[in-house]
Amino acid sequence: MAPRARRDLPQRRGQQPPAAAVLLTITLVAATVLGLASPAAAETIEQALARAYANNPQLNAQRAIVRQADEGVPQALSGYRPNVSANASVGREYTDIKQFIPPTPPLLTNSASFAAKGLSTPRSVGATVSQTLFNGQQTANRVRTAESQVAMARETLRVMEQSVLLAAATIYMDISRDSANLEVQQNNVRVLQRTLTDTRNRFAAGQVTDTDVAQSEAQLAAAEATLHGAESTLTTTRANYRCIIGVDAGNLSPASSVERMAPSMLPAAIAAGAAENPSSALHCFRSSFSDFR
Repeated sequence: MAPRARRDLPQRRGQQPPAAAVLLTITLVAATVLGLASPAAAETIEQALARAYANNPQLNAQRAIVRQADEGVPQALSGYRPNVSANASVGREYTDIKQFIPPTPPLLTNSASFAAKGLSTPRSVGATVSQTLFNGQQTANRVRTAESQVAMARETLRVMEQSVLLAAATIYMDISRDSANLEVQQNNVRVLQRTLTDTRNRFAAGQVTDTDVAQSEAQLAAAEATLHGAESTLTTTRANYRCIIGVDAGNLSPASSVERMAPSMLPAAIAAGAAENPSSALHCFRSSFSDFR
């Protein structure tokens, strides 16, 4: 068959391969790419945290609150700027006047009258500029208040980020734990099923009693109940994963240790927490002090 296949191939230089061969090549390449990409489809804890940081509705709501607080600063600063107002008006007016003047001797011996009739277009344009020179530091106090509200909103966002990311890391590990526990319980049920089968065979051979069979059945029933509980727990954990991360939990890769990122000494950890944690009193004091400088 091989020589015939070689004779069927094009012999002339520059001749294009048939369309079926091109389609087969593309299919094989796509299958190879998908086969190579499938092992890398496992989601890491870094990707899960990134999804939670971008998709969590609580964080998105708090980000909107921060943007709203940011808009208060330029509104407060507008008190330093002049106020300009302008107005313009235009209209259409019809006039029809008839006036009678009685005689007034000796200048006007006879009566007289005159009339005016026609359309007119009155117009007016005006502008007003005002600048506040002093208002008892009201504008400065409004600016400081707006800046303090921005700082508070941003620190609240940091607190929520820590809470959401901690919840995301926790639920990620819970998925791994509950999945492993479910596998253990499934394996336990399979072992007890084989044990029950062996016990029944031994009972049929007269080597054990009814009590042994009943004990094996009770152990299997307890293992099945534990298995159902593990399935329920994993289902709940997956629902919480979707609530926090924003997507369904797929194939999760094992998480790496974070001890390398933590300070090596307890005093260094306390100092870092006091300086960086948004809930710490020292950090709040520094933020407030920097706002009033």
